[in-house]
Amino acid sequence: MSDIQSALIDVLLWLYQAFFLPGERFLAKFPELDVAAHGRVVSGVLSTAVWIGAIVLIVTLYRLIRDLDRALTAFVLRLREELQRAWRVAGRRLSIAFRSYALERQSRLTRTEVSELPALTGLQLHVLKSLDGLPPAHLLTPRDVGRCLEMRAGDVEKVLGTLRKLSLVDRTLGADDGEDGYRLTRAGEVFLATCNRAQPAQATAALQPTLRPKRIEPTLGST
Repeated sequence: MSDIQSALIDVLLWLYQAFFLPGERFLAKFPELDVAAHGRVVSGVLSTAVWIGAIVLIVTLYRLIRDLDRALTAFVLRLREELQRAWRVAGRRLSIAFRSYALERQSRLTRTEVSELPALTGLQLHVLKSLDGLPPAHLLTPRDVGRCLEMRAGDVEKVLGTLRKLSLVDRTLGADDGEDGYRLTRAGEVFLATCNRAQPAQATAALQPTLRPKRIEPTLGST
């Protein structure tokens, strides 16, 4: 117990001496301030002023460092967000550019393939135009085209087979009561668009009678 009391007394004495140390150091440099009757009081006042100033300085530095840290953190976060946004924008623009290039290349290849096709007969062109303008996911059977053009379904099917070999039409098996259905491919659409630009508008008018297209069933495959 006595050891603990001595340790506490030593600590208190060290704190007492440390508190008056700044004042004593100051008085040692300016001995004229050391009045015999009030030397300890002057040292205490000076030490109090020094310690208060040190505390204020520490608090000020702490706040300055804290504000600087917050500002730096906010700047780093904003910089990261801006970099991420710029990266996303650049990636999106690159993706759009690549898609545009791919679509343009596909369009050029399609136009090239269409330009290399042999000339179609008038009958083949009429059958091809009868498939133009179908709604999405709809098609026509040879019987529908035959009724429109007043032809036999077998003859229409032969013409559609030739157009399919030229990749101008696409076939769906068993679209309507087991009968195959047909619709234009992308190459067929480009081919008809080319023909429409090349021919006068009046020559192509009234070539698409009112038909009843069949909707493609989701369970049917296509070839």
